[in-house]
Amino acid sequence: MSATDSLTVGDVSTPKLHHYVPQSYLARFGRGDMVRVKRRCPPKTHLSNVKNVAAETGFYTILDQNGMPSTVIEHELSRLEGQGLAILRQMDETGILPAAGTDDREVLCLYMAVQMTRTPGKRTAMLFGRDVTAYADGRVVDDALMTEYLSRHLGQAPAAPETQGALDYYHGVRAISDGNDPTHEDAVTLPFGSVEACIPEYRARHWRLEISRKPIFLTSDAPLVLWRPDTPSDAYKGFGLKDAHEIRFPVSPTAQVVLIPGQGTSVEEVKISRVISCNQDLADSCAQVVVGHPDRPTALDRVQLSNRGPTLRFYKGPLIQKNSDGTEAHMGDVLHMYTTRR
Repeated sequence: MSATDSLTVGDVSTPKLHHYVPQSYLARFGRGDMVRVKRRCPPKTHLSNVKNVAAETGFYTILDQNGMPSTVIEHELSRLEGQGLAILRQMDETGILPAAGTDDREVLCLYMAVQMTRTPGKRTAMLFGRDVTAYADGRVVDDALMTEYLSRHLGQAPAAPETQGALDYYHGVRAISDGNDPTHEDAVTLPFGSVEACIPEYRARHWRLEISRKPIFLTSDAPLVLWRPDTPSDAYKGFGLKDAHEIRFPVSPTAQVVLIPGQGTSVEEVKISRVISCNQDLADSCAQVVVGHPDRPTALDRVQLSNRGPTLRFYKGPLIQKNSDGTEAHMGDVLHMYTTRR
């Protein structure tokens, strides 16, 4: 099975509630189909059926060749979800990860790579231009309008390099698209194009299964977390799979998969402090909700959620090259478009 296979367009059906995190995965952190959810806004905790978590009507609906709504992507994702669930259940029974090079390891690579692409955060980045055009409502998208838009988007006035970066990105994308903005179908299908390129990054790492004595691992509506220590560059750019020190994926209340640089496979029992720290990083990077067991509210109560989560940001600044003799050369300007870690 490949990411390309999972995106063949054809089957037609009526739109429905589509999940950007599998229901079967979320249910692993609850009792039956019930989970406890903690939200950013409004800031409250409540019980919910997994069918109502991390879902949006028509999220994957596209038009087929006859112009009719098609949910083929949702159906193909369900097939991958079923394969992934079977492997996760096998891990529950054996307490070990699938060995490198096996079909099961490859399916998990695909499962994680696809999950990384299917979140609302990816959709926001894809549809930035369309959203700006809609906000402009016929006005010219210039420095003043972009500053106005970003002020609403960020909740504060942007610095000049951010406005310029967003403006260059907006007009640059439209210039190569004959003056058009990305469409909903672009936002649905194009992110999946990166899946095959990302899989080697998952495959090449050391896979560690971290086990907790207490069942307090949480998950969220953005369950894969890229982590590295804070750096000064976080103020103007992000980082991806290649630069992440850890790729974390909680798989049950007692376990998470962590991919780190190196080779091999290992199992490690971790301290409760490690679980608590990972839960907070997960909460920081979620879109809107963190998910836990209905009967174990303490772990959810412990995490803190700000009103705003990860945010799409821009920055335009000089690209400086350091020469071997210690001098620096200005190589032009560089545009950073990234989503913050929290």
